[in-house]
Amino acid sequence: MEQKERRLAAIMFTDIVGYSSMMQKNEELANRMRVRHREVFQRLHERFGGEILQYFGDGTLSIFPSAAAAVECGVALQQALKKDPPVPIRIGIHTGDITFSEEEAYGDGVNVAARIESLCVPGGVFISSKVYDDVKNHSRLRAKPLGAFQLKNIHEDVSVYAISNEGITVPEYEWQTPGQKKAPVRARKGGRKKKWVAALLALLFGIFGAHRFYLEQRNLGFLHLGFFFLAAFIIPGLDELLGIPAIIGFIDFIAFLTMPKATFDDKYNKAAVEETKAALEQQEAQARHPKQILKEQFEQYRQKGEEAYRDYDYEGAIEYLIKAIEIKYDDPEAHFLLACCYSVNEEVEKALSHLDVAVAFGLDDSERIRSHGDLSFLRVQPAFQAFQQNGFRLVKELPPAGSEWLDPDDSGEAGLLEQLNQLQRLWQSGELSDKEYQLRQEELKSGKD
Repeated sequence: MEQKERRLAAIMFTDIVGYSSMMQKNEELANRMRVRHREVFQRLHERFGGEILQYFGDGTLSIFPSAAAAVECGVALQQALKKDPPVPIRIGIHTGDITFSEEEAYGDGVNVAARIESLCVPGGVFISSKVYDDVKNHSRLRAKPLGAFQLKNIHEDVSVYAISNEGITVPEYEWQTPGQKKAPVRARKGGRKKKWVAALLALLFGIFGAHRFYLEQRNLGFLHLGFFFLAAFIIPGLDELLGIPAIIGFIDFIAFLTMPKATFDDKYNKAAVEETKAALEQQEAQARHPKQILKEQFEQYRQKGEEAYRDYDYEGAIEYLIKAIEIKYDDPEAHFLLACCYSVNEEVEKALSHLDVAVAFGLDDSERIRSHGDLSFLRVQPAFQAFQQNGFRLVKELPPAGSEWLDPDDSGEAGLLEQLNQLQRLWQSGELSDKEYQLRQEELKSGKD
């Protein structure tokens, strides 16, 4: 029988942005990025005490003994993977129950972490409110509230925060959250019935049942109309009873005038109210959905980058285009324009790197590469000749395993969290007494040697 383990843990989900598109367009580049991702991932999990449970294509699932360890590892991951060669990833973290074995992992905690990761912006670290409660007083971590979201297959709304440490991508917009003012949504034309119209029809034409036809109560309308014709034209002697439907119409007139609008809508506009409510919910979901907002923001960044490029503001263009590819890394035009900007700035390595990625993601206009004016400086470089001979592809090796892609602060003395984790391991193994453990903890937290 397969042995399963259950525990409460900080759960981290990650995935490489645009990986599926990369695999379709250039498998070599996708594999290169995946290898780099896994190397960095494994190294930093060892550092922060994380346990990798699953690799699945471009994604990972791992757990940590504490929320702080998971978030610090997420920050270190993003900072490392933004260095050359960059690997754009999303990270989602939640604290909860997880049941796992060598073959599977499941639980509400896993579901929430996965949904938060899918909300995350490329280059970002998103956490749940449970994780935020554990790290909000952490001296080295900062976070920005984003609002509450209805996540798929999760019963209650989940409050989400974005880690805002230096080097971490943070949304530059506010998402709509419950309680915010909603834009008005019009019901379909002719959908809602007006109380005053029904009252006026009942007063003037109630004897014919006109107000009932207006309210789509056709049976009652035909009953009024039929009684009128029977009494007036068909059955002699019934004409004395014609006042009855007129009196009923007047009573309906008074009832409509005094009826609260909510009651009128509940009785006669139920379908229209439900339709408007559904439209509002759809509008709200679209308005605050991160993927839609990210798509719009990508287009804004790329447009601003193109405008700056046309105005010969190459530094400004680079700034906007870098933000654009952080959101959509597989956009070939953004990479091509970056290559042009770096060529003008005479930064050969960066120009070739982005040109390589542009070709990998579908830029097949070799004539454009050979003739574009802003690539003139690049084309006279020896490295470009090798690039061209290789079919406009760059033979690029991964950096050797080492610490050059880690933060400078991490390459020397271990951080406070790591020291505390090491101290805890010594205490759990019995090498430190309870008193020694508490004393050393206090010394570390107070900054003493």
